[in-house]
Amino acid sequence: MKLPDDFQWIEAAPDDDWSGARLDLDGHPVLEVSACRGGWLVVVLMDDPRQPQANVAVRSVPAGMRWSARWALSRTDRLRVLAARRHASRQPVVETLPSPALSLASRPVAYTREEEPLDA
Repeated sequence: MKLPDDFQWIEAAPDDDWSGARLDLDGHPVLEVSACRGGWLVVVLMDDPRQPQANVAVRSVPAGMRWSARWALSRTDRLRVLAARRHASRQPVVETLPSPALSLASRPVAYTREEEPLDA
């Protein structure tokens, strides 16, 4: 099944320390097909509080990828919203801070003595 261009499958290479495949959306992991007790399990990594998804047992990595593609296609718009929120939460908050060379202390004010007139 063909997924939109912003989705990308990453499959484990033979020399990797993991096996299976992972589906990413703009660099954010959506789900993973991984080995589990002699079988394969599809684990949803991008949780949607509106529609929680249980893990799904599949017979092989290709079967997991097919199931995952159908699942992702039926939720494409919602997954994009969730990915955008994750992207926004990853953005560093840029605060305007003065240069370290500048002092944050206020400048000293020259002391002026006010004298009160004496009433005699």
